[in-house]
Amino acid sequence: MWTPDPQALDQLQHILRGTLSTSAADRKAANDALDSAKLQPEIENYLLIILVGDDSSKQIRSDTRASAGLILKNMVVRAASGISGSARMADRSYLLDNILHGLVSPDTMVRNITGTVITALFSIYGLDRWPICLPSLVQLAQQAGNGGDVAASEGAMGALSKICEDSGSSLDREVNGTRPLDELIPQLLSLTDSTSAKIRALAVHCLNQFTPYLSQSFLVHLDSFLQRLFALATDTSSEVRKNVCVGFSAVLHARADKLHPHLDGVINYCLHSMQDTDEEVAVEACEFLLALASTSTQELDRRVFSPKLSQILPVLLEKMVYSQEEIFLMQLADDKDSADVADKDEDIRPQNIKAKHHKVGKTKDESDGNESDSEGESDDDDDSDDEDDFSEWSLRKCSASTLDILSVSLPGEVLEVILPILQERIVSPDWPVREASILAFGAVSRSCIELASDKLPTLVPFLVDRLSDDQPRVRQITCWTLSRFAEWVCSEAHEGGQYASFFQPTFQTIVERALDPKKVVQEAACSALSSFIEDSDSSLISFYIAPLLEHFGRCFRSYQRKNMIILYDCVQTFVEKMGYELLAPHVDQLLPSLLEKWQVLSDDDPDLWPLLECMASVAATLQDIFAPYAMPVYERAINILSSSIQLDQQCHTDPSIEPPEKDFMVTSLDLIDGLIQGLGTHSLELVQAAPTPLMDLLLLTLEDHTDDVRQSAYALLGDLAIHTLPLLEPYLHALFIGIGHEIDNRSYNSFAVYNNAIWALGELSMRVDGSALQPFLPNLLNLLVRVLRSTDSQQTVLENVAICIGRMGLNGCAETIAPRLHEFIGEWCAQMLYLIDNEEKETAYEGMLNIINANPDQGFGGLANQQGRKNLSVFITCIGNYPNAPEPLKMKFAQLLQSYRQMVGEAVWNQIVSQVDAETRQALGL
Repeated sequence: MWTPDPQALDQLQHILRGTLSTSAADRKAANDALDSAKLQPEIENYLLIILVGDDSSKQIRSDTRASAGLILKNMVVRAASGISGSARMADRSYLLDNILHGLVSPDTMVRNITGTVITALFSIYGLDRWPICLPSLVQLAQQAGNGGDVAASEGAMGALSKICEDSGSSLDREVNGTRPLDELIPQLLSLTDSTSAKIRALAVHCLNQFTPYLSQSFLVHLDSFLQRLFALATDTSSEVRKNVCVGFSAVLHARADKLHPHLDGVINYCLHSMQDTDEEVAVEACEFLLALASTSTQELDRRVFSPKLSQILPVLLEKMVYSQEEIFLMQLADDKDSADVADKDEDIRPQNIKAKHHKVGKTKDESDGNESDSEGESDDDDDSDDEDDFSEWSLRKCSASTLDILSVSLPGEVLEVILPILQERIVSPDWPVREASILAFGAVSRSCIELASDKLPTLVPFLVDRLSDDQPRVRQITCWTLSRFAEWVCSEAHEGGQYASFFQPTFQTIVERALDPKKVVQEAACSALSSFIEDSDSSLISFYIAPLLEHFGRCFRSYQRKNMIILYDCVQTFVEKMGYELLAPHVDQLLPSLLEKWQVLSDDDPDLWPLLECMASVAATLQDIFAPYAMPVYERAINILSSSIQLDQQCHTDPSIEPPEKDFMVTSLDLIDGLIQGLGTHSLELVQAAPTPLMDLLLLTLEDHTDDVRQSAYALLGDLAIHTLPLLEPYLHALFIGIGHEIDNRSYNSFAVYNNAIWALGELSMRVDGSALQPFLPNLLNLLVRVLRSTDSQQTVLENVAICIGRMGLNGCAETIAPRLHEFIGEWCAQMLYLIDNEEKETAYEGMLNIINANPDQGFGGLANQQGRKNLSVFITCIGNYPNAPEPLKMKFAQLLQSYRQMVGEAVWNQIVSQVDAETRQALGL
């Protein structure tokens, strides 16, 4: 039995007290001593004694105990992770045997910290090597109703709940011939009847953790769990009621069929709970309605939701109104929100830079026509009114999201209920009520455009007037709601509709609001301006180019740091929409503001990220006009990239060096890419003139472990292949191997990376000499065919693979691919059939014709058998669905069809053609 050295224990207590001293010098000395103490092999045992206490440590201060516990937990975690600076305990038997004693401490802080230590230890040892842990916790939790120490029971239950959260999956497997969950689930169900409200709540919380696993151990008790949820629905504890709502949502996701017979009652309960005085209960109740609306089928919508809309919708509308507490906090914030007050560091949210890509080939953040939001999907944040400090998920946001989804699934019925209510509330003298009504109109905008367009001629001008409301939050939400109707306003103007005149006052008023005296309104207006620019035809905006650029200049001079991020994005949207021809005469208005910011920001300032992204679009769009600025811009981007890579390498060997933000790499890569796109073939001179070799840096970023870095690196690689192929030729061996590795290690989360890698491979394949590709072709083709035939790849990826395979047939590789054509021609045609017409599609067909002609009689799998003939008929269908192919390509299609007709004879040809639909046959004259 291990026993502590009293002198060493006293010394460690003294060190811990020193780390809590008010004197900086004392704290430093104590922390240095603590670092040395952590290297001693028995340090964890001493920390445990100080935390849980024994006869020799009863007088230890509570904060010292807490400090010891936190250090112990961190040491356990660090040692398990292999992080240096911690002694690894060869034998933790003393720790494992005694840590549970901390749960019976009268000190709440000690009990809580003990629970976190137990959780950390259990994640390492599990039931295999710490079998007494779980039974001991359950036994202690059960004593609350038997005259035991309630505080200790609650502490044990808290530790048990953390284990269920963090290590739940490890309990759903056999340990020494038994499955722990078989015994634990009934015990947890029993604990939901505890006399302690905290234990009841935590027991439900534990059970909620196991619901998604669909374990047999849990499923056999699912009916009992539901009965317990129903019984606890009116519990006096708000924490229990909150977890009951979470439980209903968990069952809905895992086994909706079990809940369907009870849906009417559960919906009524959740509507009642949305009125709960506890905000968390109300939010979780609304979360259930949101989950039900998001996952329900058309039949369920009509059977369950339709009869209850008159009950559900008024509650949702009511809960979209700011609470009195929110209004109070908001008014305090708005008093300090003047546009001339500089932002503090804590006001700036962590920035998420855009993912880099475009067209079919490179994945990108904005829609490119190939990907659109599917009907019924709500926006990322359905009431994204950018509420600053109030941007957390809330009952208001959850209600708005639920309304949005219901308005898509049951548009007519929803509008029938809410329009009379909103028409009355939107003119309320009580500003929070009219603000929430404007928010609601934004949430149901898609339904309004489709089924209530007759209301829009009144609604839109009313909203434009509300942009001058005396309440900033009304102006703010009105900007967002108008952005949801931007598509209708812009299409009316572009198509010369009856309400074409709405565009000018709407657009102009939003522009004016972007210089609102309140920063929250500026942000919302600038975002709305981006939406109107994006949804407009460029011909509409062309009348406003000069005034808009002048306006942007004023914004650059007046915006604080936070809104500057939104402004960069708006300018980027504007530049991409206008294009070279329209912007060329206005360069002198556009560039000065950007270049001024470019000069002011340092290379290590995160505020540089959105500027780099904006400059990338400007450089790509302005092309040769940007040439005078290209060299200094390129050199700075290279320096930022090089410094970030060096720092990243150094931090791996020197823990004292703070790892760099990877967004510096991403945005500098994107800016270089923008310069390459803009300067085209002339960019080769730019790259070669710079002292730092671009390819050395690019190869390093292609191996970076961060997906965003590799995504941008492959986007740059593809554009380098298009414009500066000589730069890449010495590195083709490494590039082809790297691309193959990226595709081979693809995962759901890295789809944007390997999608860009495949796109870059296609660009390389059609340009490099076939002899350079040949050694890698068999392996690359294997990988591409595997992706093409997969069932879990995104549509953009599949289209990219088809284009890439086709392009591989352009430069002397067709004969290598031809014998394998029958393996993938069906899947290839399925992706090419409805691809939009562009240069990528054209070159893919060019290459595929080369592949087919390299092995005409066997390429489709042999025309003597039915599968080969079917494959040919599918390809003919593809040809027929490409009516706008360039004339040279059309001639090659005609020659191919004629040669096959002669090759197989009329009888077989007629059989092949009969498998082609009549419309296609007519289009091809067959």
